[in-house]
Amino acid sequence: MKLSLYFAPMACSVVPYLNLTEAGAEFDVVVVNHRKGQHMTPEYLKLNPKHKVPVLVIDDEPLTENVAIQIWIARNFPNAKLLPSDPMQEIKAIALMAWCASGIHPFLTPNMLPQRYCDLPGSEESVRRCAQKILLENYQIADELLAGREWFFDHFTAPDAYFFWCFRRGIFFNVDVSPFKNCLAHFERMKQRPSVQKLSAYEEKVLEEFAKAA
Repeated sequence: MKLSLYFAPMACSVVPYLNLTEAGAEFDVVVVNHRKGQHMTPEYLKLNPKHKVPVLVIDDEPLTENVAIQIWIARNFPNAKLLPSDPMQEIKAIALMAWCASGIHPFLTPNMLPQRYCDLPGSEESVRRCAQKILLENYQIADELLAGREWFFDHFTAPDAYFFWCFRRGIFFNVDVSPFKNCLAHFERMKQRPSVQKLSAYEEKVLEEFAKAA
């Protein structure tokens, strides 16, 4: 089985990178440079007409959407235990990933690029403020879910990787995350995992290459 992950540094393609690494999967990485518009080329649009990352190509078959990709990884690498074995807990883990995808992710980018979400001059700050309010409400929910726990379930699972990216992105966008002590502790635990350390080194290398090519 040949796996190729279409990946952009800092973007949500971080999530399958982490979980493929956690699973011990062999995969190639195809770097997509958004600044150069590589996600809008005809070649890329054949893979994903939605012009997004990630795309996981499985033996020439492209799979899009992060939740679907994480479920595929978990099912095809069961020894990694990326989803809980109990059926109800498994569904709850999928629900958490869906929440990351639809309840948290959409309120991240408006904090940095509010102009993408409005066309009324002078409304950018209002867009940023409203997005951040909803984002912080979701971080508070996650903080409560993580109270007294190391991970969202009894051991590391795919939702931990997904939320890690959601929280990391907020930090990158200078959102004040200091009130969320449980989320911060989870973030620090994630940073100690070999998969995250491998990711950080790889991202640094890719970003340096982008800078040289600019």
